[in-house]
Amino acid sequence: MRTLVLCVDRDDDFGVKAGLNSPFIGREDNLNAAIGLGLKDAEDSDTNTLLAAIGLYDEMLKKGMDVEIATICGDIRVGYESDLVLSTQLETVLDTVRPDRVVLVSDGAEDEYIYPVVSSRVKVDSVRKVFVKQAPTVEGTYYILIKMLNDDKIRKRILVPIGLALLVFGIFALLDPFLQLWNGSQEVSFTSMGLAMIWAVVGLYLISFAYKVGDRTRDWWQNARKAVRSGSTLIPFAVMSGMLFLLGILYGLDAALGTPDLDLLEMLLQFINGMMWMWVFAYFTFQVGLFINDYFSKGTFTYSYLVASVTIFALGFIIQGALDATQVFFGYRDYDQVVIIIEIVAGFLLAVFGALLNSSLRGMNGNKESADAGDAAEPMEQV
Repeated sequence: MRTLVLCVDRDDDFGVKAGLNSPFIGREDNLNAAIGLGLKDAEDSDTNTLLAAIGLYDEMLKKGMDVEIATICGDIRVGYESDLVLSTQLETVLDTVRPDRVVLVSDGAEDEYIYPVVSSRVKVDSVRKVFVKQAPTVEGTYYILIKMLNDDKIRKRILVPIGLALLVFGIFALLDPFLQLWNGSQEVSFTSMGLAMIWAVVGLYLISFAYKVGDRTRDWWQNARKAVRSGSTLIPFAVMSGMLFLLGILYGLDAALGTPDLDLLEMLLQFINGMMWMWVFAYFTFQVGLFINDYFSKGTFTYSYLVASVTIFALGFIIQGALDATQVFFGYRDYDQVVIIIEIVAGFLLAVFGALLNSSLRGMNGNKESADAGDAAEPMEQV
């Protein structure tokens, strides 16, 4: 009866840190892997785990048992990707060694994930957990924290409120010294400004980490590169949309800072008023580009882009009416109330039109799918 001493590295430290290709089968390969990882990171728990597995292998070998040792590694993207790699490597090891039973050796951090993958393919007689004597609790706490941060719901629930609180605190802490600088005051504490900027940056970082802004940006960049290489018709529309977005910011700044003697609220209203329609047209241009690109690439009309275009104009009219009403209320401007009412009513009518358009187009797609299903079923009925 052959026994396999199996060591598992779920996050592929052997590959990421030591540059080794798994699986490792046999004592010599595993010892070289342990030495390689130990030279790169002597504090890594996987090094101690593999050395413990080798010691267990030698002990069983001295007892005259038919035993072999192997190590399988997952992927740095811990989760489905790493477990899929583990399963593939485990199949390779089992086909090579052909054991009757397995002794699983791990660091005890993620046994609830590793054990089912192994036990579903071969009988597991024993599980040996290897802890670093100095800090087994720290190791477990570390994995608990990492597991929590990898959960989208928990990460957003914890980090987003903290990030928003720090960001808002940092922004409001910056307002007072900026206003003092704007008014020409010489008694501005740059230390307090620096601390406020630190709070704002930390808050912004926590929010971006919670929503995976880095991963989304990387994916967007890769998609943009693919679109450029494939000659996508979306490229000129995306460039035009970006230019309109930047123009909106410039127009907003010009409207807010170009007129002297404005208080903070009026400056904010003027900024929004100056940049809003540029942003509306930027969004509309991008949606038109998506609509045309889908037609040329897939040969189909994606009507959701039309609905989004109608909706953004509806929001534009409603926001414009609200801005004008606010300026009239605070006495900044004198607009005709009829114009304000027309703007708001036009926005709501466009919003209702967009909802009706979305409902009718969804019904058309449903009828088309039903008709296609009926056409596919007719030959089966004739048979």
